[in-house]
Amino acid sequence: MTPLQRIIGSVASLLMMALIFHLVRRRKLREEYSILWLAAGLVMLLVAAEGRLVYWVASALNIQHPAYGLFVLALLVGIVLAIHFTVVLSRLTAQNWRLTQEVGLSAQRIDELERRLAAYESEVEKKS
Repeated sequence: MTPLQRIIGSVASLLMMALIFHLVRRRKLREEYSILWLAAGLVMLLVAAEGRLVYWVASALNIQHPAYGLFVLALLVGIVLAIHFTVVLSRLTAQNWRLTQEVGLSAQRIDELERRLAAYESEVEKKS
């Protein structure tokens, strides 16, 4: 990697991590999700700061071109993020389903209580 590529990569990863901190501070991103993104930014910073790391990983995985190794690494990170967010989405879908059922039951109870109250008020008016 050329020094210019290292500088651009380092600045890009630092900007990404600063954005993540900003989003967490503004409560636009929860801390539990920010850890994954900060880890991705740290990996980007390590790769940008130490260019030989890409060559070492590529040779360790017996990949002839380091760019392919970087692509495989990015793909794996994307897959891990997709699996994580799918699990979170599944959990939230189940929670949403349960809450919808609870709201429906509560609305039914309120309707029943309003009917009873109306009947009681009607009965009181007849007696007086």
